[in-house]
Amino acid sequence: MSNDIEFISSEDESAFYCLQYFGADTREMPDKRKDRLLVDDVHIFEAWFLDGTAIQLWVHPDFLNTFAATLAAQKLTGPLGHLPWFMRERLDHVVVHKGDETAFAEDRGRFFVVYDGNMDKRISTHDLEETVFHESVHATMDVPIAHSAEWRKAQAADKGFVTTYGASFPEREDLAETALFAFAYFQHPDRLPDQLRSDLETLAPNRLAFLEQFFGPTQPIKRNLDGLEDCTH
Repeated sequence: MSNDIEFISSEDESAFYCLQYFGADTREMPDKRKDRLLVDDVHIFEAWFLDGTAIQLWVHPDFLNTFAATLAAQKLTGPLGHLPWFMRERLDHVVVHKGDETAFAEDRGRFFVVYDGNMDKRISTHDLEETVFHESVHATMDVPIAHSAEWRKAQAADKGFVTTYGASFPEREDLAETALFAFAYFQHPDRLPDQLRSDLETLAPNRLAFLEQFFGPTQPIKRNLDGLEDCTH
């Protein structure tokens, strides 16, 4: 998603705490361009956050040294720190490739895949935070919500879809598309134009009401724990 609305800002307070490198190992590295799944010498990082959550970042060995791999991993730490804590708690890992393909997620494995060149493009348009949020919804909320009776009932009761993409793929993309708008609606209402807020309330009141249990103003989007001293846990 790319538009003039900054749903999540890179300047927002991030829960990111530190990044630790664990060396190289063999991992499954799904890639749109290749059938090969297992890859040796993958750079393994772990990002820790102030709420005690941790997410592994698996960086492809096409990043030829630790320095290059670290730079790629660091692009994700801020956006991951902007996620609601329960999404970080559920997210298992992120796969990082070289290239300019678009991101994708795997719901049952609770991970998503990004490409370094595409991340750079998203950073340049202030959209990487939104991409990470969208793919994290797929990875952490699609199962079991997207096919639940409650979500489908809310979809059916509403008048329309929030985005064309969500309307084109209602079973696969509507939850992730609507969740981003709902997050901004509840957490950063000043960032949405008045007309857009009104359109959301008209088009998707039932989905907004459903998503309020996750992103509403009374929900613990942030969860702080004191006492983190280093990255060794």
